[in-house]
Amino acid sequence: MQIIQPSKLPFAKTLWLLAGFALTHAISEWGYLFVPLQSAAHVFTPIFLMTVHLSFLALSFTFLLTFGLVQHSSRKGIYFLLPVLIVLIWYINFIVVFDKEELSRWYIKSEIWSRYLLGFPGALLSGLGLWRLRPELSVWGPKIDKYLKDASVTILIYGVLSGLVVPSGDFFPNTIINNKTFFDLFHVPVQLVRAVLSILLSWYVFRLLSVFRLESRTNLERIDRLESIISERQRIANDIHDGAIQSIYGAGMLLDRASELIDSDHNRSKKVIDQVIFRLNETIDSLRLYILDLKSGDINQQEVHQRFKQAIKQYSEVFPNITIYDRINLPIWFILIPGAVDHTYFILQEAIANAAQHANCSKINVTMIGNEETFVIEIGDNGLGFSQEIIRDDSVSGLHGHGIRSMEQRARQLSTKLQFKSDQAGTTLIIQIERRRLQLEKV
Repeated sequence: MQIIQPSKLPFAKTLWLLAGFALTHAISEWGYLFVPLQSAAHVFTPIFLMTVHLSFLALSFTFLLTFGLVQHSSRKGIYFLLPVLIVLIWYINFIVVFDKEELSRWYIKSEIWSRYLLGFPGALLSGLGLWRLRPELSVWGPKIDKYLKDASVTILIYGVLSGLVVPSGDFFPNTIINNKTFFDLFHVPVQLVRAVLSILLSWYVFRLLSVFRLESRTNLERIDRLESIISERQRIANDIHDGAIQSIYGAGMLLDRASELIDSDHNRSKKVIDQVIFRLNETIDSLRLYILDLKSGDINQQEVHQRFKQAIKQYSEVFPNITIYDRINLPIWFILIPGAVDHTYFILQEAIANAAQHANCSKINVTMIGNEETFVIEIGDNGLGFSQEIIRDDSVSGLHGHGIRSMEQRARQLSTKLQFKSDQAGTTLIIQIERRRLQLEKV
């Protein structure tokens, strides 16, 4: 019997007791074969073998009694000390003190009392304990509930046949209920019935172990759901950062420009403010559609092309001193991949914002060209440039150091990575997307 770990089911913590009973009881059963053989051969005294046999028998019933007590009480003082106390009383009375002259009588009497004191109450408590586990384990399905009921009934019957049907003795109740009377009544040795019940019990317990596979599967599904939730939260955070926050940031820069123009060119300042109002309303509408999940699927090539053109136009308005050139031709296979357009759109926004705010450039080139196999994005400027250490430190981002990290995360979603080329002539961001790799990973 294997205990599956980790498991939150209390049943898992007590299975080792049932396994201990099965192992030690199987060993003790061999004693019924070896003790008579050694006694008949007269090779050496059978006292040692008898003692070992009786000890394993009592130990097996101790495991069973402890397992039964655990199902009914959570107090360690009860389910550990009580079986130990009973087995010590039995050991002192029937093992330490024995009559060499009447060895056979001592042997039978010791076995009878081990079954009366430990075997019968242990099987009774274990059977009822398994029945009590039904509310806890039946939630895993009707089959688990059925195996629990079958195991409970089997171990109760086994308890009667193993704990009360004992060898013939000279005191009540074994003078009436014993192996001989059972055979006379049913014409079947009780040992054979016990063996059949043991096989059935082993089968039911084995089937009960499937509850741990169900628990493990449920835990894995729960982990998958949590990972999906975390991933979705991260995606939403990136989308809000790269979309709404960038738009609000651009609106703020337009307001700064309007503030500069308000005294010298009132009409132009008013136009800039109108642009800010329009962009803020557009951002609100975009957020509302995003929350309601009413955004279109971006499956129309012309609409997608226009979306990128509009983003570039907005940055041209925010940074009038910078000329932005674009050459855009998105392949249809790329547009049809879920999420690919959104990731590319937000990377474009972040890259242009970084170049305009930090590169001190006068020109930005945006090239997005693809064919049947690859799609290449290049966003370059003629600004100051920066070192690779600055790129890795994320210090080029204008929004709390989040920009480069966000672009890297989105590039991973596109099954690629960012490449920067930077020198005194400017900086170029290169992203090369392979169709086969992206489609395989999305599948």
